[in-house]
Amino acid sequence: MDAAPAPREHPLRRHLVWALVAFAYLSLAPYFPRLNNPNENVRVWMTRAIVEDGTLNIDATVRAWGFVDDKAASGGHLYSSKAPGTSFLGVPVLWAQTRLWHAAGWPSPSKRAATLALRFLSVMPCLLLFLFVFARWVERRTGDPAARDLLVTALGLGSIVYPYGVLFVGHAQGALAAFGAFMALAWDDQPGLTAPPRRLALAGALAGAAVVFEYQLLLAALVLAGYAAWRYRAGFRWFALGALPLALALGAYHTALFGRPWTFPYGHLENQTYARVDHGSGFFGLSRPHAAALGSSLFSVSYGLFAFSPFLLLGLAGVAYRAAQRKAEGVVCLLVTVVLALFLAGMTHWRAGWCVGPRYIAGVAPFLAAGIALAWRDAQGGRLGGALRMALGGLVWVSVFLNGLSAATYPHYPEAFDNPVFDLTLPLWRDGYVPSGLGHAMGLPGVVALVPVATLWVAALTVALVTGAGGARRALARAGGAALLGMLLLGALSRYGRGPSVAEAHATSVVRSLWDPPGPRRP
Repeated sequence: MDAAPAPREHPLRRHLVWALVAFAYLSLAPYFPRLNNPNENVRVWMTRAIVEDGTLNIDATVRAWGFVDDKAASGGHLYSSKAPGTSFLGVPVLWAQTRLWHAAGWPSPSKRAATLALRFLSVMPCLLLFLFVFARWVERRTGDPAARDLLVTALGLGSIVYPYGVLFVGHAQGALAAFGAFMALAWDDQPGLTAPPRRLALAGALAGAAVVFEYQLLLAALVLAGYAAWRYRAGFRWFALGALPLALALGAYHTALFGRPWTFPYGHLENQTYARVDHGSGFFGLSRPHAAALGSSLFSVSYGLFAFSPFLLLGLAGVAYRAAQRKAEGVVCLLVTVVLALFLAGMTHWRAGWCVGPRYIAGVAPFLAAGIALAWRDAQGGRLGGALRMALGGLVWVSVFLNGLSAATYPHYPEAFDNPVFDLTLPLWRDGYVPSGLGHAMGLPGVVALVPVATLWVAALTVALVTGAGGARRALARAGGAALLGMLLLGALSRYGRGPSVAEAHATSVVRSLWDPPGPRRP
């Protein structure tokens, strides 16, 4: 059964944490044109080609804006090798921006102007809308404003969603579309309830959209389709009808570019090194999972999902607990996590280049965060409820610190670093390397430029931790205990892998040479 409704809150208080998280997204604009990040830029190039040239090929954009990697070659033309969802999502934004600039007598938007507009007006609104709905789902499932506030902070600021939610890439949107489908299917947990056809169709459409944003989320979509068929029986047809238009559109896209609906761009990569080394074996580089890749993807300090977001370990425990109780939603969340983790462990190029965390499995983050919501009532009802909430708060502190600094500074970590936040990010701030964002726009120098967005992080965490029953003294003690635990964990983490490294020194030099705006001159 759904939890009883929580006491009525003032709307401003009810949405306060969400608003703080939203402003934390809108405060960031790290942009490094000299890096020429192919993961983002090839999507921007495609959007520009559609708007400026009315075509899917990026030939003219490459001539106008210059080289970009991660291209596919077919029929004498160049295309983006990425799933097309993000590029298509940005078309209305760039079209409107271009028309406004032309009306003002200006030339078409530059690379910087187009990229920032696409981030702020296509990617971020989708994420903030999702987090708003996610807050309502958690509230409905737990009946506890404390769970709502803490999980919105955790997922929004303390997971891999944050570093990729401020870039024009598909990882965050795909993750949230997949979990949006799950929320539509699991909005109510009362046995025997039927869902309105429009909600099932919405679930199907969101599952289809997840694949259009990120191809590997087909695995999650299949799990969700199985759940819809098992739970709703005849109602599954509405799920299938919702997914069908996007499936047909994606097939038509592949046919237009590569000749067949089932032909992926990875079979047409222009960069032959990528084609041979990263995608040349198995199924476009996918083969049997490797234990070392699985362990590094989940637990390594340099890259691991649970190292950057340790609160998700409690989410994993939550979905495992619910699955052990034979609760379908726990089984679904666990299956999505397992199939995507095994997918990444089977990839030749599982490390995925310069990035924050295992970006290919960003889709698991909301499903694991949901595990905390699904197990919340049972956990809070036991003797250890207060201790578990404090432990969760401490893990969320660590997660927000690591993902927040990564998102705000340089969400493109070179592979050389074994502890990138402490070995790269913090030294950059210390030495006055300030990325674009609210602090830079305010003219704040050095590490002081981090203060505006860090204030939003701390405010969201503090409000989330003091929310709930038990009185002011108890709430403050819980918040203080969580902060102390977080600082102790970060202190231990800061000592990992801090030995000098020639490779790290070289990577740091490269990052500083690519900095925008240019960093301070060193003597």
